[in-house]
Amino acid sequence: MKHIEVSKKIDLAQPVAATDLKKALVAMLEKTIEIEKISDGDTHFNIKGTTGSPASITRHARVDLDVSISGNEKEKVARIIVSGYARAARSLIVFYSFAFFMLLLVGLLPGFYETSQEDSGAIDALFFLIFGIFIVFDVNNKLAVTREHLETALESLDTSFG
Repeated sequence: MKHIEVSKKIDLAQPVAATDLKKALVAMLEKTIEIEKISDGDTHFNIKGTTGSPASITRHARVDLDVSISGNEKEKVARIIVSGYARAARSLIVFYSFAFFMLLLVGLLPGFYETSQEDSGAIDALFFLIFGIFIVFDVNNKLAVTREHLETALESLDTSFG
């Protein structure tokens, strides 16, 4: 699980209601997050969804975000704070677990990597170590991409309303 917190202060070109900011933010997030549930409220609401393409084998992350919009319409300033967490999607965990156990099963065969040998050696262990490190880094990367999507959405809100 990875904690996410992103904040952006927007100097508005003209007074904008919190409902308009919410609609624009949700429209930006729908491009990268498949939103399953949005709670009611204009200035404080919750978004739950998943990242990753539904056409691919796995989803990337499940996200649970609390969004707070505050500001002063007279001063033409708005602050958007997004905090929450992203955790690996169940399909991603199942896929990598299955792939790892399949490699372990194949690794039981003598000389998995070096087929000319009668037994498994250190190069086989190194192969499994490298594959495990790849899984850890890939999952962490997929969780970190959610923060980048949020920062991009807030930047485009700043461009649209600022």
